[in-house]
Amino acid sequence: MLKKEAAFLLPFFLGISLKEKTQYKQEQPELYTAPHTLKMVGLAWLIPGLGHWLQGRKKRAVILFSALLLAVFLGAILGGDLYPFSGEGRFRAIGALCQSGSGLFYAVVRLFTDRGNPLNITYDYGTIYYLIAGMINWLAVIDSFDIAVKRK
Repeated sequence: MLKKEAAFLLPFFLGISLKEKTQYKQEQPELYTAPHTLKMVGLAWLIPGLGHWLQGRKKRAVILFSALLLAVFLGAILGGDLYPFSGEGRFRAIGALCQSGSGLFYAVVRLFTDRGNPLNITYDYGTIYYLIAGMINWLAVIDSFDIAVKRK
């Protein structure tokens, strides 16, 4: 446990002032549904990284695109399962929503592969790669939205 004096000095060493308040940017709700914002969000979902690319964050866009393409590719190679949206319960529908986050990658894999074989030893690993790719892209879509509405 920290001594009282040390606990008092901790904000000083971390560079935090106890007297200053954090200044937040003024929100602009009209930007939430502006055509530019909706276009960025749609493109960020459709092609991973494209929203960031169009907003000038090219390095982040290339990293996102490559990482998510690799994750979807590994999911396909490992024989992962693409969850259906209906017919197998709500839990699998949530998985389908997560996987669909990878946009066109998801659509291409859905067109060219069948559902994975549960007897395959790498089945679960492939499914997890699909899920991770989709969920990371959903986070990238939210980040693209934040950039478009000038929060970042």
